[in-house]
Parts: sequence; structure tokens; C-alpha cells
Amino acid sequence: MKKLLFAIALFIAFQINAQDDMDYVMYSTIELTPKDGHYMELMEGLKAHNAKYHSEGWESVNVWNIVSGPRSGKLNWVMGPHTWTHLDKAMEDDHLKDWLKHVSAHAEMGEWGYWRLNSDLSYMPENFQTKLMFIRFFDIESQKGDNAEHLFSTIISTYKENKMDMGLQVFQNVADAGDGKEWAVIWYHDSYASMDKDRNFRDKYEKKYGDDSWAEFFEGWREATDFEGIEIQELMPDLGVAGGDN
Repeated sequence: MKKLLFAIALFIAFQINAQDDMDYVMYSTIELTPKDGHYMELMEGLKAHNAKYHSEGWESVNVWNIVSGPRSGKLNWVMGPHTWTHLDKAMEDDHLKDWLKHVSAHAEMGEWGYWRLNSDLSYMPENFQTKLMFIRFFDIESQKGDNAEHLFSTIISTYKENKMDMGLQVFQNVADAGDGKEWAVIWYHDSYASMDKDRNFRDKYEKKYGDDSWAEFFEGWREATDFEGIEIQELMPDLGVAGGDN
């Protein structure tokens, strides 16, 4: 229990004022697995805890239900945007006690992560309301990071030029656990129906970069990256701020 309290106190640091200007954007994530027979209690606990401590500023939290992949059935608790500096001061006792009572009593905590947004490789339509995240994870080959960034910049440029109706962002793992998930490339959808829509992106891409440019992109992308899997996550709007980018 002492190790758990110490770890939570270090990780969930919520008592300093948010900074209006941040040089970069980062999010913290906690994987939560509902304990057997505790699902409803966890939902109620998350709703109460997040409403009390995580409803504004850099402390804002959204909760996502993982609906595909090996982690299906788990929840992704996402806090931010924030910087490392925001995490310097540990939360006070009442916050920790509330977390233990309402959240960790009903869930097993798994992987904790820190993901930094690559703003140059991101696009989001104005006033876009996210319901789903379609995530592809990639490992970046040694010495190929610049190649991957250059290649993906052509995707983002095409999204911006065509004012695509879905968001696309790249997050880079700044606390790599060695599991190969260095990049999370996230497509944002406002509905499941959006995932069925044919946006003819290849045609748009080749119109901008020329014939065979799509095949050339994938050839370079395969050389620079290793695919590490797909995950779909669905927003649980009643459990967080529901409307932010996280």
C-alpha cells in the first residue's frame, strides 16, 4: 500500500495552477481494469472523482472505453494537456483519499503513459466533437525518425489542404516502456458511421504529390516504421469533461 500511495502521489500531481502558455502539449494516461463485480461502482466513482478534481484546466480528464485489441474492456483515463512542470507538486491528502475510495477500490491500475503531441503532424477541424479514436501504434526504426516525420507531414498537408472532416494527430511516447509503441497515430471520428465513409484520400494525395506518390509514401513508411497494432477507443462523456481534445 505504501508503494501504491507513493506512486500515485508522484504521478497524479494536481495542486499547482495551470499555465496558460505551454511550449508543448502532453497528456498522462492510466489504464484501468474494472474489478469483477465493481463496474457500476467504478463508473460512479470516476464520475464523482473527476467532477471534483478534474473538470478544468490542465487537470481536465476524459475517460475512454477501449473497444478493440488486447486491452478491450479496459478504460483509458486521460489527463491534460499539461507539461512536466505541472507534475512537480503531489496532490494533497483529500485528493489521494478520494482516488483510493472511488477509483482504485474498484479498478486495477495497469500501464501509465506520457504522450506528447507533435503539433506539426496534427490536424483538427474547427469545432470538431470527438466520439471515437482509431489508433495505430508504430515503432520507429533507429535513425529513421526524421524520415517518418517528413513522410507524415505530407499526410497532414493533404488533410489541411482538403479541409478533411476528421481529425488526425501524432503523439510520441516520452516514457517509452520498450513495447514498440513509440508513436500513436490517432484518427478522430464523430460517429461510427464516419469510419465507413470513403474520403478518396489516395486520390487527393496523388493530386497533390503526383501519380504513384501514394505507393512511394508507403514504401518509405514501411522502411521507417514497424506497425504495432490498432486500438479503437470510445469516449465516455459522462465521466469527464467530454469536449476537450483528450
